[in-house]
Amino acid sequence: MAAHDAGEHQLGVGARLAEPPSAALVSSFGAELEFAHVLYEGLGYADLAHTVMLMEAGLIPQPAGVRLLHELVALHDLGIGGIALEAKWGDIYNNRDAELQRRLGDGAGWLHVGRARREALNLGWLLHVRNACHRLLGVALAFVETLTRLAEQHTETVMPDFTYLQHAQPTTLGHFVLGFAYPVVRDVERLLREVVFFNRSPAGSASTNGSRLPLNRDRIRALLGFDDIVVHCRDAMWEPDLPINLMGVLVSLVTTADRLTEELQLWSTAEFGFMELADRHCRTSVIMPQKKNPYALAFIRGKARETDGQLVSVITTNQTPSGQLDNRNASYELVPRALATTTGIMRLLAEVVEAARFDRSRMRTQAETGCTWGTDLVDMLMQREHIDSRTAHEIVGSVVAHWADAGTSGLVADLDRAFRARVGHEPTANLDEIAAELVPDRIVQDRCGVGSCAPASVRAMANDLRDWSARINDELELARARSNFPSLLRHTVAQHLGGEDGE
Repeated sequence: MAAHDAGEHQLGVGARLAEPPSAALVSSFGAELEFAHVLYEGLGYADLAHTVMLMEAGLIPQPAGVRLLHELVALHDLGIGGIALEAKWGDIYNNRDAELQRRLGDGAGWLHVGRARREALNLGWLLHVRNACHRLLGVALAFVETLTRLAEQHTETVMPDFTYLQHAQPTTLGHFVLGFAYPVVRDVERLLREVVFFNRSPAGSASTNGSRLPLNRDRIRALLGFDDIVVHCRDAMWEPDLPINLMGVLVSLVTTADRLTEELQLWSTAEFGFMELADRHCRTSVIMPQKKNPYALAFIRGKARETDGQLVSVITTNQTPSGQLDNRNASYELVPRALATTTGIMRLLAEVVEAARFDRSRMRTQAETGCTWGTDLVDMLMQREHIDSRTAHEIVGSVVAHWADAGTSGLVADLDRAFRARVGHEPTANLDEIAAELVPDRIVQDRCGVGSCAPASVRAMANDLRDWSARINDELELARARSNFPSLLRHTVAQHLGGEDGE
């Protein structure tokens, strides 16, 4: 039964199946069509490559193959908006099949030779995800570059660091923001590794176990621009680890973005007063006209949590017996959506950070409060009085506990008292000199280790990140230059159609 013969046609109806899908089942097909736009372009390329391979292998008569290629090119040029998607036909694959039957009749059936629907959809998904990963890589690199520029501008902008939201030690804004660049660097490296796996072709596996037909798997691989093939035919159809691991990287990226966003939202309050967002990243209140709500930050926080839930969905839908529909259906929708969300989050947060105004004076004032010199005073007593760290810690803790003023007024007297009480004799070091060193700028300058908040150290890390980013960008550009997709496919299709240009 052909599509033009009956309005209720589905593959197998009138043959293995005596009746078309029920209305309730058709509604589930409609749910699948909601993400058809994700698969359409890649599915079109997959159909073209499969048809070319079948023609070259002598598995399709040349006239039938040419007619099929011609209509596949037409469908590709139309795009998803050019055909009417109807849930009664099923998912996007079956809708395309129905359209091809309207155009070719039984000639459309040649497209099914040696290939399961799942393989075609999988290829469409892989091609989409591969492209989306490359877009995300570019945005993530740009995000790192934004933080690097900000760090270079603020190598000497002193501020308090926080643990448990309590003043901890003096640091700089430059050092602080680089603490969010390095996790993104690691995730970029992870994402590059995941792209390697997404760049392996499952095509030609003939559902799960190979085929008696001479399917040229390497030819389809080359036409679709994959670097390698997934060797095991059954594994090629499912690869449940791919969506799980990719989602893990995406969740890690949005978690880093969320952590920075959480800090910035606190900083933008009147209580902190460390920064003000640009107006273009805010909304006002409907009822309270004085409000300037940091909507961009709230949006990022919400989307990050949404992505966490998508990771769980992808994991659980792969925890089934092998070869189940839900292994892939959820991933077809959730992984591309998470990729788009993560790309959007990273792009928006880079904008927010770049456009924000940081109150250097307020940051410096706050760095001078809360006894942020505590750790350094412990280290000085240990080195200059030759006492152990625990004893020095208890002396400084005693000073802070009895010291009402957060400045340095009275510090020397209180320190002298606490030292005598704990050690049993007067200190040998000059306490006035020690007190003079307990200022945020001096403390920051004295940080001497690799990765510290000293300005020279921050500049060195920024240079390293700039070099790293340039290297990755060069590698990506080189890979793009080496890729012959989709140019090889277009040229090959044009040759089979007898023309010079492809689709």
